[in-house]
Amino acid sequence: MRKRPGVLLPLVVGIVAFLGFGWLWVAVEADMSSPIGTVIWILSELTLALALAVPAVCLFFVIRALHIRALQAREAIGPAGAGVAQARDVLWALSHGLLPQTQSPGSIPTDATESVFVTGPVSFARHRQLQPSARRMLAAARARTSAVQVGADWSSEVPASVAASDRRILVLLPDELVEIPYSDITEVHADPGQVVLRLRNSSPVLLVGGAAESLAVLAVWGSVGESALRRHPALATLRSTG
Repeated sequence: MRKRPGVLLPLVVGIVAFLGFGWLWVAVEADMSSPIGTVIWILSELTLALALAVPAVCLFFVIRALHIRALQAREAIGPAGAGVAQARDVLWALSHGLLPQTQSPGSIPTDATESVFVTGPVSFARHRQLQPSARRMLAAARARTSAVQVGADWSSEVPASVAASDRRILVLLPDELVEIPYSDITEVHADPGQVVLRLRNSSPVLLVGGAAESLAVLAVWGSVGESALRRHPALATLRSTG
């Protein structure tokens, strides 16, 4: 683990510098009629500048150290958890301009230049219509139970593996590899344990499993942008409980 930056040293240095140089600035009284009056005035102004500049620099290092400690505390947790816990970690990192911890894609073929953030088993289904209405699409998906498939609007669920990277979502089915570039996602709808993605060039897909919430976060981030993580309705539950 990287060494934790100290907070006490820059804090003490800043306080001492402020008090010391401040006292010197007050104590040094320039007499312009004196032969060395100009020199004393310059020294007085220099101590004033140091009394303000040194504490400001020290304050910067204190804030920086606290920020690094906060990041290291999150890293110390180790690999992301499952389900909602994992999604909150991913959401926090992306919302702060950071990238989540990378994971191995396993047997899913990926590009050597892309970073994989979320992996896991899922169930995969496709909608039978190319552009169904949002209400009917979501109602059929939410009607899914452990004993009933998602209905006639959706194909039967197929066990699969998923790997979501910084560029796309890859779903490895028994007989094919489905690639979903973030640029192809036009809508993201999330419910506990499942996410529905409407696609630009193909029918919507349904992904069910512990990684669903994390996939929703990455889908919003990749398709709409970082700013959308703070306002997208699909992530409202994660934001309110994170």
